[in-house]
Amino acid sequence: MATRTNIQTTRNAPRPAAFLRTLAATVLLSGAIFIIPGGIARGAETTCPAPPPGLAKFKAADPIGSPMTEPFQTAGEAPVTLAELARGKGVVVNFWATWCAPCIKEMPQLDALKADLAKDGIPVIAVSQDRGGLSQVKPFFDKQGYKNLAIHLDPKGAFARANKVRGLPTTILYDAQGREQGRVEGIAEWDAPDIKAFIRACFSGSQRG
Repeated sequence: MATRTNIQTTRNAPRPAAFLRTLAATVLLSGAIFIIPGGIARGAETTCPAPPPGLAKFKAADPIGSPMTEPFQTAGEAPVTLAELARGKGVVVNFWATWCAPCIKEMPQLDALKADLAKDGIPVIAVSQDRGGLSQVKPFFDKQGYKNLAIHLDPKGAFARANKVRGLPTTILYDAQGREQGRVEGIAEWDAPDIKAFIRACFSGSQRG
């Protein structure tokens, strides 16, 4: 009985084509228009192209969030924000620690990346998660002899928590407004030509005019 009722209801229902014609006529007579929401019409906001094989773990931000305003510290332990460092072009931020072996492995590549992207005015920032702060990070930097990376600190982990960092190392690309474009959880060959080209492509569409 229930099945028969369903079939009967379906047969008595107006056909889709007839329904659409009726709806269109009603809309025209009323003078109303359909508006496609801006978010649907624009599509994805990210400016990053498809990542190269070396960045297979790259996850684009979806959706693009608000600018990151949580500060971290310079080597002088003064607060600084992404907006102060992005220079209207974007910024690469790596979360690391002296006790993190994978982090240490990729630091030379990040050091080289910083030198290369400096030509484009794109900063590369390594933010230490060491609780000991400067007293723990500076001896490590001195021993490793990095030529380009500067010391930045997040001893209480507030900046990492604000960015929902789940583990180390994590590297996040932010656009000119300080909004996350995407992230990589784990190590990468950051000075590889295809990866550098990818980063430049991500930021080329986010620069302020």
